[in-house]
Amino acid sequence: MHITYHITGQAQNRINQLMLKYSPKHTLVIWVASLACLFFPLLIFRNSLSTILLSGLFGSAFITFWILNLGLKYAVHKRFSLHYQPDLDLETRTLILEERGIKISSSLLKPAFRPYKQVKMITVEDNIIVVSGKSGWLEMIPRDYVTEGNCGLLLNELCNKAGKKLKTSS
Repeated sequence: MHITYHITGQAQNRINQLMLKYSPKHTLVIWVASLACLFFPLLIFRNSLSTILLSGLFGSAFITFWILNLGLKYAVHKRFSLHYQPDLDLETRTLILEERGIKISSSLLKPAFRPYKQVKMITVEDNIIVVSGKSGWLEMIPRDYVTEGNCGLLLNELCNKAGKKLKTSS
């Protein structure tokens, strides 16, 4: 079973709005790493001169991680706030349900394969099918732009093969 769909400028603009919501959040990882850098010397060296020296070193690491966090937020905002011309035809994709997983072919990118066990969530929001994976990958299928195949049938079969229930958007 497969579907073929086109990504136009209008569809990409809608996908970008959803990407902000569903893209993985690295902020927590950055803050945990920066706090670990700040408090690590205090746990090891207790109250000694080397603690003060290392705290300065690790404090600068904390500031570096904080700047990295701000940079990541800025980059994500810049990437997903791009606006495309609505009539622009960007790419054509084909999503194929195989025996062991999902194969995604694109007119621009190399083919990708995702096993069903990696699927974390399947939902439909703003008439776009959102399939997210455990390692942070996302596939968004605009139902309005499907040119070949049956979205409803594919959605049911994908939910069955992945063992996930379709989540409703809030």
